[in-house]
Amino acid sequence: MFCRVGAKELSLLAPQLAQAGVRLIGIGLEELGVEEFIEGKFFDGELYIDTDKKNYKALNFRNLSVLALIPALVAKVARDTVRKAKQLGISGDMKGDKMQTGGLLVVSPKGEKVLYEFKQENPADHAENAAILKALGLEAGEAAVGGDKKDSMNVTDLECEDVCAMPAKK
Repeated sequence: MFCRVGAKELSLLAPQLAQAGVRLIGIGLEELGVEEFIEGKFFDGELYIDTDKKNYKALNFRNLSVLALIPALVAKVARDTVRKAKQLGISGDMKGDKMQTGGLLVVSPKGEKVLYEFKQENPADHAENAAILKALGLEAGEAAVGGDKKDSMNVTDLECEDVCAMPAKK
């Protein structure tokens, strides 16, 4: 459910990003549940799958241990996200890899520089839309969703096309 809420919030930026010529790309880590994710229209952008987790490893996105996952699920950010999911009518399917954290990158037009990087500390963490727009030099309008999130700025170089692909239809 946390990924669905984060994807839905990020998708609020899709019209503004498209108008600015910015591609919105999501990279999932497994094919399990992807059809349901697409059918539920949780993400309004291009979607790729990195089943080998090459992107996740290269970006040092960590796997949570069971001992780290339990307190993360009862943390305030997780409770707030569950509340938000209920308000939006979003449910989770409890399938797949629940231990892998993710994040978000804002990359310059030719991919030579990362303008903004966000790494999840908690599975319910998501980058603020206002911070994404700021990194792109765009005005934060009504689409920006606020909140108390930790954001970090780092520079990372990685190309997606080598390791990502949309799964073939079965």
